[in-house]
Amino acid sequence: MLPKRFKPAGTFELIRLGSDHDGGYLVDPKSIQESSSLLALGIGRNWSFEEDFIEKKRVKVHAYDYSIATSYWIKHFFKRLLSILIGRFTAPFKAIKLYLEFKEFFKSHATLFLEKIGTIPGCDTNLNHAMERLNDAPIFLKVDIEGYEYQILDEIVACSDRLSGLVIEFHLVSKNKEKIEKFLTEIKLELIHIHPNNNRLDDEGDPKAIELSFSKNPKKIGNRFMHPHELDQDNVPRKEAVDLRFSEI
Repeated sequence: MLPKRFKPAGTFELIRLGSDHDGGYLVDPKSIQESSSLLALGIGRNWSFEEDFIEKKRVKVHAYDYSIATSYWIKHFFKRLLSILIGRFTAPFKAIKLYLEFKEFFKSHATLFLEKIGTIPGCDTNLNHAMERLNDAPIFLKVDIEGYEYQILDEIVACSDRLSGLVIEFHLVSKNKEKIEKFLTEIKLELIHIHPNNNRLDDEGDPKAIELSFSKNPKKIGNRFMHPHELDQDNVPRKEAVDLRFSEI
């Protein structure tokens, strides 16, 4: 069961940005229009959120992901090449097409930094430096960095007055509930949506990862939080959907 603080205080106006299933997030449309830039931490093989964002409003986009250098794409291609052995004959061609789309997007529409965001030794930069490099507030922030988000929560709180909106995926939720609750108490943004990632559940049947959406000036359309939202989609469609459960205290 998730803490009561994880539950938004009502229903808010939302739209969906990004791909179907994994990679899509529900956001406040007003926060997009109030943004001057988009800072995306974590890209992988899916930049559909960033594509949809700049279709709604043309802004400067900086993205950070140290894991998707050229060597990553070479390995990805050879994995898909080997999949021919199990009958997936088009997989290598799809891998090449995806790489060309990646190169085109980050050449024409966004700037990619192959840097690791964090505050511990071994990280290349921190959130404050990334924001200074962008230098164009208000900023919409997207965070999906596979557990490293806990390193930068204090930085997000410290700079939250410069944010128009935020989407963040929290991993290993059951082990980090207190950290998330502290973050929710301190951040200067309104929690407007929570979505459970149905890929993996903990021993109590709660999601191991959750996606939270925030906005500075959201439009409230109802006093009760309704889940699932009509725009929500399971991250993994072949797996069973997750019912969110919140404590009463």
